[in-house]
Amino acid sequence: MWCDMPTKESIQIKVEWMARHHMEEVAEIERDAFIDPWLPEVIVYSIRRKETSGIVAIVNQAVAGYAIYSLVTEDYEPVLRVDRLAVAEWCRGCGVGGVLLDDLLGKLKPGRPRLVFPVRESNLIAQVWLREYELRCEEIREGWYADNEDAYVFVAEVEVQGV
Repeated sequence: MWCDMPTKESIQIKVEWMARHHMEEVAEIERDAFIDPWLPEVIVYSIRRKETSGIVAIVNQAVAGYAIYSLVTEDYEPVLRVDRLAVAEWCRGCGVGGVLLDDLLGKLKPGRPRLVFPVRESNLIAQVWLREYELRCEEIREGWYADNEDAYVFVAEVEVQGV
């Protein structure tokens, strides 16, 4: 079911840090969105790691989407890697994913101007969405996922002022 609210301008989307009280809703979205869903315990473990964080998008006091991302080093440079990003089925098409991605892009800064977003080769919806968002596919990582599916790695580089 697609969102009856036509645009992100017509709804209020609030982004906040992911917390334990969000886990039930995040886990439900995770199960609906991915063919390889993480268990709630894995999500909690992930966001408690020093280099990993999570954010949620709240609409009408409900979790409408979330992102889990890590600060990692690739090619000797620090980057933000999107590990998970998903939107609740009841709110897809409302701009929630874009608000989450905007928040992640806002975390880029001098010394960390790149965001990388691996996407399953079979996830054409995400690939098209990221291209519409002007991310570009820079690389294919063969066998990236546990089931040996390749990942298309989309990248956003932001020129950060004040460097």
